[in-house]
Amino acid sequence: MSRHLIVTILLLISGAANTHAALVNAVAGKVGDQLITVQDAYFFRGLQRFRSGTRPVVLIETDKSLKATIQKTMFEKMIVQEAKTVGFKETASSEASEFLKRKKEQGHASDWAQLLRAFSISEGEALRRLQEGLLAEKFLQKKIESLTPVITDSEVEQYIKNYPERAKKLGDKNRLMIAEALKKERIDKGLQDYIDFLTEKYSATLLLS
Repeated sequence: MSRHLIVTILLLISGAANTHAALVNAVAGKVGDQLITVQDAYFFRGLQRFRSGTRPVVLIETDKSLKATIQKTMFEKMIVQEAKTVGFKETASSEASEFLKRKKEQGHASDWAQLLRAFSISEGEALRRLQEGLLAEKFLQKKIESLTPVITDSEVEQYIKNYPERAKKLGDKNRLMIAEALKKERIDKGLQDYIDFLTEKYSATLLLS
C-alpha cells in the first residue's frame, strides 16, 4: 500500500472529509458478485480485534498484512455463502446482539463506538457482519471436525520406519506426537483443498496488487 493511501486512511479515521472515501473504498477483491473493498477488510480486522478484546480496534496495516486481511475477508465471505448454500442453521439471528451485549458489559462499549465511528457504519450493518463472522466460525469448526482423521497404529509405525531419525528426536512420547503431527498435516491439507474448492466455486479473486 502506498504512503499516500496510508495517509488517506489515517485522515479518514481521524475524521477527515469524506472526499477521501473513494480511495479507502478501492475494490480489493471479489467473491462471486460481492466486491470486497479495502474498507471492508479494515472493518473485518476491526471486528476480529473487538471480538478478541484487542486494542486498538482500528489498526492501520502495511502492504503484506493488508493483503492477508483482504484474503481472510474473502475467505469469510466464501464460508458464509457456502454455509447458506448448504442450509447451515446453527447460529440464531440474535447471537450477534447477545455477543455485543456481553462485550459491552465487559467494558468494551467504547471500542464498539470507535469502530462504528471510524468506518461510518450503522450498528445494524455492523451487527449483520458480526453475525456473519460468528456463522463462518461455527461452520468452519464443523468442517475441521469432519476433516479430523483417526490416525492408526500402523500409520504411526510406518512413519517411524520411514523417518527413524525424526522419530528418535521426539523421545519417549514419540508415538503420541507423531499421531498428532500426522493429524495436523492431514487437516491442513484438507483445509487447503477446501479453500481451493471454494475459491473456484465462488470465483474468488484478489484484485489488490
